[in-house]
Amino acid sequence: MSAMDLDFVHGLIELVARSPIDELEVECDGVRVRLARQMSATPSATQAGSSAQPLPTAAVVVPAASAPMVSTIARHSIRAPLTGVFYRAAAEGEPPLVSVGDIVEEGQKIGVLEAMKTFNVVESDRAGKIAEIAFEDHAGVQSGDVLFVLEEAG
Repeated sequence: MSAMDLDFVHGLIELVARSPIDELEVECDGVRVRLARQMSATPSATQAGSSAQPLPTAAVVVPAASAPMVSTIARHSIRAPLTGVFYRAAAEGEPPLVSVGDIVEEGQKIGVLEAMKTFNVVESDRAGKIAEIAFEDHAGVQSGDVLFVLEEAG
């Protein structure tokens, strides 16, 4: 990671440390960073009073800093080429073309977009494993929306 990327990650760590959220996951340019709060307070420490309350918050920074190195996975997003209605199946009543965990080949049909009563095939632009399907069947999508996230198969 470059220095600029590390500054971004440090900013995310500070954001999680100051906020009430327990987990944050961000993907940018094929790199995924997952930050999660680790509750290290013992029951006696949480009952000790208000002076012990800042300790769990301060402890969040340490596990969050190591999370980016552990959770970095090469990922690729397949985006909607146009605005329309997203379908997971080739036709009404048929099973979805792909599901999370499926291995796909480059050029494989993985979804359909309907725009102005025209059905457009969404193909995988590379081989990989379906890690995420961002929209449910019959969802309205905008051009550029991430439809699928692929991970390297293996």
